[in-house]
Amino acid sequence: METVLGRFPTQVERPEPIKFAWPIVLLPELFTTRRHQAILIGFLATIGWEVYAPDLRSAAGRDGTPELGRWSFDQLAAIAGEALDALGREAIVIGHGFGGLVALKMAERPRVKASVALAPMVPGLRTPLFMRAGNLPAMWLKRPLKPPSGRPLLYMLTDVEPFQREALIKALVPDTSAAALEVVRGTVRFAADSSAPRLIVAGASDPLVSAERLESLAGEIGAQFKSLPGQGHWLIGGRAVERAVGEVHRFLVRSLGQELLLLYPEEWRDEPASGD
Repeated sequence: METVLGRFPTQVERPEPIKFAWPIVLLPELFTTRRHQAILIGFLATIGWEVYAPDLRSAAGRDGTPELGRWSFDQLAAIAGEALDALGREAIVIGHGFGGLVALKMAERPRVKASVALAPMVPGLRTPLFMRAGNLPAMWLKRPLKPPSGRPLLYMLTDVEPFQREALIKALVPDTSAAALEVVRGTVRFAADSSAPRLIVAGASDPLVSAERLESLAGEIGAQFKSLPGQGHWLIGGRAVERAVGEVHRFLVRSLGQELLLLYPEEWRDEPASGD
């Protein structure tokens, strides 16, 4: 169903019963929307998670917020933080791709219990997702980037189910150029440690993001790391979503311990917490 977090239209799924102590807030990959997150949202809700997927782009050009193309990474992080503040509760943040980097940044906020980055971009690494000639004017002029086409689009959606591919391609939208260029230039910074535990999950066969570089990033910021053999970039649906969510579950149970386990089904309570 639809709700509003502050000034952001938000899709929310509340299963019956809710089995976990804190909700999940989802942040999307560049060019993607809640429609692209639908499989992940549904999968998480089916197993008992309360899930929020805010439309952060809806703030562009409103109430003093810059136009979308001019959003810096810090501005985008602040906008995501505004949505979390509007939720008014402690939460877990999960992001895909570019949204994964924002999720890692959110772990530095006091009310975030944990953050997970699924196939995030690597600061300082050029990506074919948007680094192409057709987007150069947008980057120079700080206008929205065009969604990928050709081989980069294939790389992005390789693991999408064939019957969904055409509709998901049509649903891609322009996105921020200023923040994306900051990431490519390597100017985005993360605290070497944070109060909230962090996890990076990589597709070992992702042609857009190097799993080896993501493992290095995890080491630099004190995050846990997991590589999924045979998986590409689209960890939020298709053949990869069940494995990705399984890794996220194990991480959350072991990192957050008994507080989270109190709302788990009885048969899951023997899962050891971190340090056991």
